Amino acid sequence: MDLVEFLRARLDRDEQIARDCASAPWKAAPGGTVGRDTDDPAPVAKAENDAYAEHIARHNPARTLAEVAARRQIVDDYEKNAWILGQGHRTPELGAAQNVRESLLRLLALPYATHPAYQEEWRPSS
Repeated sequence: MDLVEFLRARLDRDEQIARDCASAPWKAAPGGTVGRDTDDPAPVAKAENDAYAEHIARHNPARTLAEVAARRQIVDDYEKNAWILGQGHRTPELGAAQNVRESLLRLLALPYATHPAYQEEWRPSS
């Protein structure tokens, strides 16, 4: 599995989980509860305190889906430019830009570093 395949698999899983939870936007309520922004009073989650509830609500499925879409665009851009470079259209500028794109992919993979398929060689250099 290469870095692009790894990222696509993680993004697919993030999207699947978010879609399974995405009935309505979430909001934090007093007492550490997180509920849907609808008339339904049933809580989505109960947190230890209001700060945790706000954190959970801010990272709701709609936000996750937007983040997945943005990250996929970065991965797609990397692959498109890798293909262009592979066709022999390499200039120093295009090569340098692709190196930056690869650095972005490494950074995007970093939150998944505890996943068993993550490879240490992908870790960004400091």
